Amino acid sequence: MTDAAAAQEPESKPKPLPAMSAAFIALIVKLFTRGTSAFIQIFGRRETGKTDMAFLICEILFDAGVIEHFATNTRIYHSRFPIERITSLEELERWSEETKGRKLFVFDEMGKAMSRRRPMASINLNIIDKLQVLRKHKLSIIGIAPADKYVDSISLGSDVLDAIFEKPNYKNPKVALYQDLLDESWQTIVDIPATSVDFDEWDVAPLTERSAGKLPKFKDEDLEKLWKWSHGATAKDLGLFPMQINRLVRKFVKDALEHKYNA
Repeated sequence: MTDAAAAQEPESKPKPLPAMSAAFIALIVKLFTRGTSAFIQIFGRRETGKTDMAFLICEILFDAGVIEHFATNTRIYHSRFPIERITSLEELERWSEETKGRKLFVFDEMGKAMSRRRPMASINLNIIDKLQVLRKHKLSIIGIAPADKYVDSISLGSDVLDAIFEKPNYKNPKVALYQDLLDESWQTIVDIPATSVDFDEWDVAPLTERSAGKLPKFKDEDLEKLWKWSHGATAKDLGLFPMQINRLVRKFVKDALEHKYNA
């Protein structure tokens, strides 16, 4: 489920927008206005300020009036503007289609969802397939990962990715190396301030394919019943006797084991 993260803890007040250079603001505005959407990556080892920089970019875009709608799979405590929490590809697709105008999704821990170690995993293929479709809904994406070696290489293709920020020094999070893949230019950015957005630095930032507990479309009625039972429905809720549920479970386990070990 999405939620408006800005209202989670109303007793604390969000920090004001930090001061920063006009040149940095201009670069971010250009990056997200030269097309209907942008896809950028932020790389860097832990504690280099990758997620912090992503939300600083959100602040710049909001204050410049470039983007009004923001979402992320990271838990937000406070923000000067609403940031929805989205933790499934299914929710992201629905939010992109239903939210009018430009929008931005901060995809934290992207390497966990789109790992190079499982390039043909279902969520990898789904995200890659839908990236271009979602961009037609004016969706921009900031992907965050330790390094490009952790992210499925297809997602880093020149036809998808627009720019890369690399945070090279965990002792100095105010520095970033910027590579523009469209202009084929490089530059070093310094004096990057911390974001005023208060987020959970230790959040696991999940992104699954489907919303938790949402019923998939089953062609087999027995599988639908098993799904509902495994998500908390009782035999009585399903109009079955306990022995009938037991038979369904035994059949499912038997079929699964035979398929796995007799293939």
